[in-house]
Amino acid sequence: MATQTANRRESDRVPMGVESALPWVPVPSSESVQAPKTKSGILSKLVLALLALLFLFGVWQIGMKLYIQANAPVAPVIDKKG
Repeated sequence: MATQTANRRESDRVPMGVESALPWVPVPSSESVQAPKTKSGILSKLVLALLALLFLFGVWQIGMKLYIQANAPVAPVIDKKG
């Protein structure tokens, strides 16, 4: 019993309110006392952001090529009038 209470937090060792009325409640496990591990999804978010930028750049390049192709027949007409 002494080893179980030695590993617990001070707030767990001092009975407050309902805890003192429930002496049969088991000691919290070490997994529940520790802070939850955060998921490291920064790398996957960075990869997705880079893929989105690459996709947008490709769409922009295609749009620029289509714009140049669409204006090619109109360019001689504009030069003669201008």
